[in-house]
Amino acid sequence: MLGVYVHIPFCERKCNYCDFYSIENDSQTDEFIKSLCKEMSLSSEVYGKNNPVETIFFGGGTPSKLKPEQLATIINCIDKNFNLSNLTEFTIECNPGTDFVRNLPFYKDVGINRISIGVQSFVDKELRYLERIHNAKEAKCSIQKTLDFGFDNVNVDIIFSIPNQTNNSLVYTLEQLLSFDIQHISAYSLIYEKGTKLYKGLQKGTVKPLSEEQDYAFYKMINAYLSSAGFQQYEVSNYAKESRRCRHNLRYWSRKEYLGFGPSAHSFYKERRFWNYRSINRYISLLKKETLPVEDSEVLDFEQQIYENIMLGLRSTGIYPLLMAIDYEVEALHSVRNLLDIWESKGLAVYENAKLRLTNDGYFICDKLTLDLLDIILPEYRRNKLMSIEPTVPNANVYNNRNFTQT
Repeated sequence: MLGVYVHIPFCERKCNYCDFYSIENDSQTDEFIKSLCKEMSLSSEVYGKNNPVETIFFGGGTPSKLKPEQLATIINCIDKNFNLSNLTEFTIECNPGTDFVRNLPFYKDVGINRISIGVQSFVDKELRYLERIHNAKEAKCSIQKTLDFGFDNVNVDIIFSIPNQTNNSLVYTLEQLLSFDIQHISAYSLIYEKGTKLYKGLQKGTVKPLSEEQDYAFYKMINAYLSSAGFQQYEVSNYAKESRRCRHNLRYWSRKEYLGFGPSAHSFYKERRFWNYRSINRYISLLKKETLPVEDSEVLDFEQQIYENIMLGLRSTGIYPLLMAIDYEVEALHSVRNLLDIWESKGLAVYENAKLRLTNDGYFICDKLTLDLLDIILPEYRRNKLMSIEPTVPNANVYNNRNFTQT
């Protein structure tokens, strides 16, 4: 079973915090779609035309910027080149500023059953700061019309720790958010990604980020509000009501196979990670030559697999650490168990039925906890394998499909 990610790189205007590949000029849209279909055709020959697809995710960029006929062409290409008989979840990301609600009937007709709306805030001042192309009123209208039309699997993205954000403004956003009958919420702490306008402002001193203490306070506030409203945190930045966890993103976190199409898209297949060029011109040029637009790849060795199993498991639904220690031939099981006891005593994790899952506080420092556990497991693994090399950690950019990392 596969997940399929399609990267639509076109935006009305690039937000100042966004590090995902996107362009504001959409004059190449038709040429891009033609190349996208060529990429799918070439890929199906490599990965199997009958390979069943379980989830599809259209991200970007702004997929809702595309016209229905353009989306129909892409969907038909997926259907032509892969087996969609097992498709259970089909997500499209939508920006309220694109007036996507006019296309809701089309979305439903073609099988899209999950709508992800990038709101980020319900405070107009904060939306302007983030250079969003919509206002709070348009965001509210988009959510309500999506629900009224009958979509019962709706996600809304919000961002917190925006410079000058206050407790009152965050509470207002949360109250507005919870006034809607939505089933999934993604809440991301603002990250200053290198190369973005916000990062450049940070370097110049014109942007003043909130403190780590304030970031943590906002994080705790979000957890309290969402928990009281019946949402469960099942990943560092994701919260869902019963049975509405994002199946596509769960594929990433459980290391299941997926294929990414479009410039900058990433894939994972048979322990090999590979990614496309981050350039629409290079992407189109290579596909005109009947060449897949893969920039680079890596086959994960066993140490990298250990790293990923622990890192991705801890940031999502949990791991079975003692079973992992046995599988990885770690003799110091008592050291692993002692570490888990410390985590539990500090309220960072819960250990039940041999499974370890992080608490809200544990999620907040997930990266540190991952390294603490690896500091026990990897040296033991190398010692038993008579190895003395340093671990090769996968390139962080391989975790870069939309919604897989911070947006």
